[in-house]
Amino acid sequence: MIEFLRQYADDRLNSWLVDERRTLPPSLMSHFGAEGLLGLRVEQKYGGRGLSYTDTFRVIQQTAAIDPNLAVLLVVHNSLGIPPIRDFADEETKQRVLPVLATGRGLTTVATSEPGMGSNVVRGMTATAIRQHDRGFIINGKKSWISLGAASTYITVLAKLQEPNGRKKGITAFLLPTSTPGFRPYSEAMTIGLRGIPQDHIALENMRVPPSAVLGEEGAGAAVAQNSFRTGRAFLAATGTGAMQRCIQLAERFASRRSIATGRLLDNGVTQQILADCAAAARTVEALVFSTADRLDRGGPVPDEFFFACKIIGCELAGEVVDRCVQLLGARGFVDTDVVGKYFRDFRVLRIFEGATEAMSVYFGTRVLRDLESFNATFVKTFGSTRLGSELYAGLHDLVDRAGPGLTPAQRHVLARAVGETACWGVTAAAIAETAENTRAELDFFAAHWAVQRLDQRFAAARREVRPVLELSPHILSRHIAQYAGSIGDTQQSHGGERRAVDAFLRRDPV
Repeated sequence: MIEFLRQYADDRLNSWLVDERRTLPPSLMSHFGAEGLLGLRVEQKYGGRGLSYTDTFRVIQQTAAIDPNLAVLLVVHNSLGIPPIRDFADEETKQRVLPVLATGRGLTTVATSEPGMGSNVVRGMTATAIRQHDRGFIINGKKSWISLGAASTYITVLAKLQEPNGRKKGITAFLLPTSTPGFRPYSEAMTIGLRGIPQDHIALENMRVPPSAVLGEEGAGAAVAQNSFRTGRAFLAATGTGAMQRCIQLAERFASRRSIATGRLLDNGVTQQILADCAAAARTVEALVFSTADRLDRGGPVPDEFFFACKIIGCELAGEVVDRCVQLLGARGFVDTDVVGKYFRDFRVLRIFEGATEAMSVYFGTRVLRDLESFNATFVKTFGSTRLGSELYAGLHDLVDRAGPGLTPAQRHVLARAVGETACWGVTAAAIAETAENTRAELDFFAAHWAVQRLDQRFAAARREVRPVLELSPHILSRHIAQYAGSIGDTQQSHGGERRAVDAFLRRDPV
């Protein structure tokens, strides 16, 4: 597969055209399907490749180093779309649907997000599925920011189940063919990056679905979605490792060839420091990702801490490294055709996909604060009794003590974010330290030392954040920002653009 991807990139792919045309090559599905790339973790009896997580993440890493659009296609389809079917559908559905998806005859995704929804799925969901007297359901609602939404053949929809008498039974997952009447993609977001992957807004209008459409138990749809989102965070971090390594590869190539007043750019101490930091970041995330994969492949329970660290630290570091490589390339970093600038646009979304870093950090930090002893016990069970673990535990306790009692809701958010990010840095530093002890590689020891330094820096920042010297209230902040209208105005363009609507005389239903 790796060799196929490299050959495909050299001979058949034009990322510039993907970006300009906002679509993937028509032949890609058949090529990727034949190679098994659309059934990475589908069992062979259903037409898939049945790869381990370790091998799957290697494929994702390689794909991300070739084209971000291709990587996200594989991530959405393989890590979000397929698992609800593979893990929760009945056998008849698996035999009917999985071979279609695994061989490239169709794509799949999950529809969870809605126009007014935040990170809390249960609280914000408005889509409904009302049970009918024939035991089927009628689904209504709107879904937003659905990757591959309009391009999918099957889609897992989450909706709040209601009985005919109005009694609510909780969020339920439904597997729907997108050919079902009432499934209507009504707009596509014009994203700044990943232009080959549609982000669709979808209306679900009186969709009639049979009882067999339910995935898992009624009222347990959140667990179905979480099953995908949990491992999906590691898939996103694996994507980030490919992005980082490709950008570092190009930045080093540029620095080795570019001469400046003091000589070769690569011989400049600042350049060496930047590249060393970037290489340490990439290796640290790679160690975290493949440590997670190894634990998944062994079949035992994998602590949630690994997946939160993948999302929060892995995706943030990917953005940081790509940005530093853009800066190192100078003007060439600002040119789309020189790859790194395009990666900057495309991979910016890693910090937002499947929950923005800030929201994820607050959520995870709240969990840690609720039971710091449990977090410490999990850390010790996973990595053993280490100096790093002891210092992490003591440092988190210190943050709580510094914050003190009587916090406002806003201050609790700040504390939770600081604790969440710091705890994730601790897990990340422990993962690369464990890897270094196993490999004894020079870069791994360097990366382990670098990760501890970053943990110390996060602790220092957290101590300032939890008890800031000065604060601005929302009222004062909003009042000040409102004054910007006096200095810069508040313009809103209204000049006409391209006309895309069909003329009224030509429409099927004239207005």
